[in-house]
Amino acid sequence: RQLAYEYANDWRDLTAYQNTLAQLVLEHQRKLQNVSNVIAQGERILAEREVFRQRAASIIQGYRTKDLTFRTFRNEALEQYRSLFDLASRYTYLAAKAYDYETGLLGSPQGQTVFSKIVASRSLGDLSNGEPQSTTSTLGDAGLAGTMAQLNADFSVAEGRLGINNPDYNGTVFSLRQELFRIQDDPEITSDDDAWKQTLEQHIVSNVLGDADVATQCRNIRKPDGSAVPGIIISFSTTIESGKNFFGLELCGGDHVYSPSSYATVISNAGIVLPGYVGMDASIGGPQLDSTNKSNILSATPYVYLIPCGNDIMRAPPLGDTDTLRSWTVQDQALPLPYNLGRSDFNSNQYFSANGTLNEQPWIIRKHQAFRAVADKELFSGAPPLEYSSNRLIARSAWNTRWKIVIPAVNLLTDEKTALDRFVSSVTDVQLYLRTYSRSGN
Repeated sequence: RQLAYEYANDWRDLTAYQNTLAQLVLEHQRKLQNVSNVIAQGERILAEREVFRQRAASIIQGYRTKDLTFRTFRNEALEQYRSLFDLASRYTYLAAKAYDYETGLLGSPQGQTVFSKIVASRSLGDLSNGEPQSTTSTLGDAGLAGTMAQLNADFSVAEGRLGINNPDYNGTVFSLRQELFRIQDDPEITSDDDAWKQTLEQHIVSNVLGDADVATQCRNIRKPDGSAVPGIIISFSTTIESGKNFFGLELCGGDHVYSPSSYATVISNAGIVLPGYVGMDASIGGPQLDSTNKSNILSATPYVYLIPCGNDIMRAPPLGDTDTLRSWTVQDQALPLPYNLGRSDFNSNQYFSANGTLNEQPWIIRKHQAFRAVADKELFSGAPPLEYSSNRLIARSAWNTRWKIVIPAVNLLTDEKTALDRFVSSVTDVQLYLRTYSRSGN
């Protein structure tokens, strides 16, 4: 009887476990059903998205077909007029940008409406004997000519008032060794020369074309065989601020600065001085060859690049002695030939094209050529010799957020490694010469 009683208890427990297991099985089936529902919902969403994409593709294809049909059957004269008008609008916009860059007078909200008017204008305006006239049509649109006439009238006064036609000229030589890297040049101390050599070595690169700015802006720096171009790249920024030297460091004795009292200080000529460079002609400051320096001789005509890679910064004209800074990202582009009779690659795009779009870069970038460096800064005393300075940077602001001096080793010796070793061992400084003209902006 005792065993039967225990057996009955075990049977009742087993029955309870079976009920619990049945409930878990039902719960599991319910979860599986939920998963199936979610999968079905996802498949439905995928199917709806596929149908949506197909419909969108069909609509877009229809628009493309209509656009192609419109372009194909558009009147040729209207096509040329529209294309040339877009080009005229672009030139007008660039003229307004040039006016703003030269004068700095369009930085206000009212000044920015000038650009909005150019973009919104859909007429040429009034031209009399080829001269734009500031008139307004019955629709209230003066056209592109109206804006050009207003800019021309303002500039005729601003040119004299801001000192654009009567600038102040300066010629200044900046020492990168002392003013940028803060390395003294004391003949009695050798440790500063070792620090300078280490600084030059830190700026040596195995291939200057690895720098995007150099590859984009330096002309014919690539080798014909496509191999690496070792050299030296020195990057720095410049500024025109009170209490700071030209390179943005605290003003110390011997540093050079430009006055912030002029709203714009722009470049006329630029040159590079390489004191201690062995191999240059004595007429341009090269040292006499002797047993002490003959082992470091290099090419007599070293060519270097000076490229602006950052933003040009100038002040707005200080009306009321304000100090408002303006910044420009300058795109130095080459204007295309109107007809390109020789079908040359001077310009990449046609003068006008029905298939052209405004989101493409309109013209090719004008690259910077190399120019000769000298060994004696005294050559730049007074008026700069034209054969030893470059005017490629004319009208560019001396205040730029990033400059780069590029010295390819291939211009020094065929053996590029030896050239760089000799350059580091002999050159005692890298000096930047700038002949600038400043505008007061009164």
